[in-house]
Amino acid sequence: MSSGKLRELRGRIRSILSIQQTTRAMRMIAAVKLRKSQDRLIRLRPYRHQSEALLKLLLSQLEEPHFYQRPSKASSTMYVILSSSRGLCGAFNSGLLRWLLPQLPEPKSASLLILGKKAYEVLRRSAYSIEYKDLFGGRDISVEEVQSVAQQLVQRFTAGSVQRILLVYNRFGGVGKSIPTLETLLPLPPSEKPETRPWILEPSLEALIDSFVPFYIETALLAAVYESITAEHAARMVAMQAASDNAEELLRTLRLQYNKARQASITKELLEIVAGAEALKG
Repeated sequence: MSSGKLRELRGRIRSILSIQQTTRAMRMIAAVKLRKSQDRLIRLRPYRHQSEALLKLLLSQLEEPHFYQRPSKASSTMYVILSSSRGLCGAFNSGLLRWLLPQLPEPKSASLLILGKKAYEVLRRSAYSIEYKDLFGGRDISVEEVQSVAQQLVQRFTAGSVQRILLVYNRFGGVGKSIPTLETLLPLPPSEKPETRPWILEPSLEALIDSFVPFYIETALLAAVYESITAEHAARMVAMQAASDNAEELLRTLRLQYNKARQASITKELLEIVAGAEALKG
């Protein structure tokens, strides 16, 4: 084998080693971020559960459906889609969109609020009415940003511009497991069986629900954001581990090819030396 082929193999090996170092570093970074994000998600979940329990309690006291429980007269449903703004996380985004797209109604009956660059890049040329906010593009997501989006959603529902607001995101189901999820933010679910205990509510029940629902929507949206971020870090960690393993397997193959080629080259040179020596003897 020529020296040019050996140089090519050495160059490929160096390139793959460099890529492997990068993927291993990215896996370690993703693992650290996953631990932090998972801790934050675990701390938030009790607040989410308690807000749901309190909402059910308040709604159970109603004799008639509240305004927030009744769909508006608008014909459009808003889908709030959470995706990542960075790649290298496997099928985290594509899996969510493949799961969602068959469920979307006709473009005239739905609008999309996309919070994340990757979903926007896929859907921006679709026929749907699209609004875009890169919520996941910065180094960290502030609670104030999430509160601002939640307030806008509540205002649109109360103004009657949308009939329903649905939340679409990947829920964290463990390392390597992202669960596509669709939740209804508004309208609120129907009231369950009334509580028999004689609750004393101050101020009025209607005023309590009016003031509590925006907080509930903020908590639900924040919980979905944290679920999505945690699932993204887990997906990226798994993807980078797979890339590192694939690079190691490719390195084995290339090193074997290089060693065989180098051995063949040395053998060829030895044969030429021996043949030359024999020719001189003759």
